[in-house]
Amino acid sequence: MRSLSLIATVSVAVITAAAAAAAAADTNSQKVIPVSFGRSTTKQPALRRRVGTYSQELNNNLTGGGYYAQVTVGTPPQTVDLVVDTGSSDVWILDSRADLCGSKKKQNYYRYCLSTYDPSKSSTYSVVSRNDFSIRYVDGSGAEGDYIRDTFSIGGANIEHLQMGLAENSTINSGLLGIGFAANVAALTPYPNIMNLFQDQDLIAIQAYSLYLDDLYAETGTILFGGLDTQKFIGKLKTVDIEPDRSGNYSSFTVTLSSLTTTADNGTVTNYTRSVVPVILDSGTTLTYVPYTVANRIYRAFGAVDDTSRTGLVYINCEHLNNKNFTFDFQFGGKDGPIIRVPIDEMILDNVKAYIELGLDVPSLPFDNVCSFGLQGSAEYYLLGDTFLRSAYVVYDLTNKEIGLAQANLNSTESKIVEITESGIPDASGVASQVSATQTATGVPGTQSPTGTSSATPGSQSSEGASSKVVPVPSWEALVVACVASLGGFMGTGLIVL
Repeated sequence: MRSLSLIATVSVAVITAAAAAAAAADTNSQKVIPVSFGRSTTKQPALRRRVGTYSQELNNNLTGGGYYAQVTVGTPPQTVDLVVDTGSSDVWILDSRADLCGSKKKQNYYRYCLSTYDPSKSSTYSVVSRNDFSIRYVDGSGAEGDYIRDTFSIGGANIEHLQMGLAENSTINSGLLGIGFAANVAALTPYPNIMNLFQDQDLIAIQAYSLYLDDLYAETGTILFGGLDTQKFIGKLKTVDIEPDRSGNYSSFTVTLSSLTTTADNGTVTNYTRSVVPVILDSGTTLTYVPYTVANRIYRAFGAVDDTSRTGLVYINCEHLNNKNFTFDFQFGGKDGPIIRVPIDEMILDNVKAYIELGLDVPSLPFDNVCSFGLQGSAEYYLLGDTFLRSAYVVYDLTNKEIGLAQANLNSTESKIVEITESGIPDASGVASQVSATQTATGVPGTQSPTGTSSATPGSQSSEGASSKVVPVPSWEALVVACVASLGGFMGTGLIVL
């Protein structure tokens, strides 16, 4: 996975004792691993062990792109921050001796290393195969090294003998936590990935988890392995089937998008789709990608200007943000399927002013108040990334090949956890309406470049996944990298060629 996204220095939000106690009570007799994420100004331990539940904080960077889990690897444990990625299937970490981490020249271009792992300091480290780990990303970045095994702890769950990639050469400054189907691992020889071991080691009942990113400015959110939280979504949780690839295998979280419409403040509904579209739900993608035919209709309606070939951005008038009740509505699985409504301030990002200050050469535009669009067109792969996922509560059931979807209950501070058993996603209902909350903007919202997902055949460019989508690198990226001290470095997840 690889994307380009401005991030802040990794920091972890504090979960209150009351919230932790409530979650512990809810999961006393359940095999559930809650993994939370957030940001704050103070570094705190990210791992939360609760009886029957495992919680991991993920860091929502200041720009809204890229979610990080703070995990531990080895004996004694070494803390490592990894990008959480539903669109890939390998866990890989940076070696402390990786070339990027020791080269100022490389860091000036590829960004500084966030965190690393030293195998010489772990008594449980072992090599699986030398020089067999190799991932190449379509934006030209990549990582390579050995496949290893070691103890891995996430959310208080200790996974023994997890196979991981150990990157010795890398142009990416953080490892990844790939939690997709094992069929999509990068290795030439398939192996049990982290989702397999969660179940095989009897930590959760089936290979399933729920994802709650919360809104753009939220400090906390949760991945809940083996369970779901009925306080984090609104109304009925509806399921749709995961679609297999052309070979009949399940390699990505592909579902059917039956319509993409908008609802205006006055209730006017406009439909931009003319047929169903297969889309991949991918937390490792910061933006949302739809067919060019759909994107161009939306661009014309909003007066947006597509400059992705030069700066990687689609420009749109910030005045649209004044339409407070305007939503982009995604429906899945047919007319009775779930509908996720994305508010306009999650899809239109007020980040261009910060880019201009950093040296971005914005083209001549028919409007002065310039924002960027969190939706872009694609000719090959259709990905619903973080600009969509923040509005959704998503349950990924790898065992039963289903996705559960409901509207996210943003800024929820309550928790009621339900285990996902062998029978699959439960028939569950969430809260009746959205909790009231006041958002506080911090940092530079939504400062990001295009991203993608990973789904590829080892050693080749897959026609089934998103690995062949070209991700342009903005020509002004180096200017932003120079401002790493104040705004963080470019980083994220996205498309791979294995």
